[in-house]
Amino acid sequence: MNGDLNFEEGGNPVQMNMIIAGNDPVLTDAYAANLMGFSIEEVPYIRMAESIGAGTADLANADIIELNKDIRSVKPMPSRRVQHLARYVVEDSACSACYGSLIHAPDRLDEKGLLNRLREKIYIGQGYRNRRCEGIGIGTCTSGFEKYVGGCPPKARDIVEYLKSLI
Repeated sequence: MNGDLNFEEGGNPVQMNMIIAGNDPVLTDAYAANLMGFSIEEVPYIRMAESIGAGTADLANADIIELNKDIRSVKPMPSRRVQHLARYVVEDSACSACYGSLIHAPDRLDEKGLLNRLREKIYIGQGYRNRRCEGIGIGTCTSGFEKYVGGCPPKARDIVEYLKSLI
């Protein structure tokens, strides 16, 4: 998956190194939206498609299987928008899936006018594994931080909600 922060035709790509496949197109889109930090209600066509019987958006009861986890550290060529959002992030050997989940969170906060209230840096990456640190950690590798969102990778939606709770 090489999603975009906010526009389906591209412009602010975020490399996540994953392929999403499914036999329910509504569930597949609901899952992708969730990965990017959107609630299903923020993507109106998902509920419309569900209402006409094209599939379900019930992620809570979905049987989702991750076949491979990308653990490589990838340095994508970010767009200006991604560079702007990355100012809030301190990265040390983050895998692309974890970084891809994270970078959507500041964008969602910025859309809601909340990003400028974030007073701490966000830390992410395998370089923080087994380290005790202050600040906000993202992903299982930062479990030694005083504040962190678990997951490998964590969901963008969970990151957004956690950061909102700190503001």
